[in-house]
Amino acid sequence: MNEDPALYSKNCQIQKFDATHFLHTYLNQLNLKDDASILDVGAGDGTVTLEVIIPNLPPFTKLVVSDKSEKMVNFAKARFNDQRIEVIRMDISDNHDDVYKNHFDHVLSFYCLNLVPEERSPKAMHNIFTMLKPGGNMFATVIVDSALFETCDNMIKKQNWPAAMVPFKKNPYRGVDNPEKKLRFFLEQAGFDVQFCMYEERTYTFDGFRHFLDFALAIVPVLNVASQNKQVEFIEDFTEEVKKADKLSIKGSGDGEKVVMFYSVLVVCASRA
Repeated sequence: MNEDPALYSKNCQIQKFDATHFLHTYLNQLNLKDDASILDVGAGDGTVTLEVIIPNLPPFTKLVVSDKSEKMVNFAKARFNDQRIEVIRMDISDNHDDVYKNHFDHVLSFYCLNLVPEERSPKAMHNIFTMLKPGGNMFATVIVDSALFETCDNMIKKQNWPAAMVPFKKNPYRGVDNPEKKLRFFLEQAGFDVQFCMYEERTYTFDGFRHFLDFALAIVPVLNVASQNKQVEFIEDFTEEVKKADKLSIKGSGDGEKVVMFYSVLVVCASRA
C-alpha cells in the first residue's frame, strides 16, 4: 500500500462510500453497546474513522484507532482531539502482549484484513478474538478483487517493476472459488461464532479517469520506486495497463467522462461466546 497519508486522505472516496453503505445496512444487526470499548483495525490516516465510523457509533467510553504504518498513525494522531480516543501503531497479525486481552466490546475493520497474507491470517483472527471481551463482536469488510488487483498482476509481469512493489498478490481471498468460506474458516478456527459472512459485487463511478487514477495511486505503492523519473515511468505504465482492465469501464469523454470500477467484497459479523 502507498504510505502517503495526505494523498490517501484526499482520495479515499470509495472507502468512505462503502463504510457508510455497510454500516447503514448492517448497523441494526451489530448490537453496538452504549459506553463500549471499540477497536478500529487498519484505520490508515483516520479519515473513515473520523468521518464515517464515529458519527455512526452510540456514545462510547474508549476508541482505539490502529494501523501498522507509522506514517499513517502519526498523521491520524493529529486529527483526533478527544480523550476517549487513542491512536496506536499495531499490526493485527503480529504477536501481542496481553494489554488488550478481553478489552473490547466491538472490533471494526474496513478493507484491512485482505492485506494480511494467508500465512498470517489465522494469527490476525486469533488476536481479534482474544482482544474481544466474551460476548463482544467484530464487523469487517474485506476486498476480494478489483480493477486495481487485475492491473497490478499485469504490472508484476513487466520486468521493470519488482513484485515486491505490488502487495495485492498477498490477498488470501482473491482467486478462490468460495472466498466467504475461506474467511469463515479462519474465523471459526479462531473460535468465533459467525453471524454472517457474505459476498457482494459492487461498483463505484468516478467523474473522469483523472479522479480514478488519483484514487488508484493513493493505494498502489508507487512511492516505493526510488527516483522521480522512475515514478513517472511507473505511472505511465500503470495508466496504460489499468485502461485494459476487465473490471473497469470508461464511458463518455471530456467533461462527461465516467469511469466505473467493478469490485467484490466480503462482509462479516462474528462474535466471541
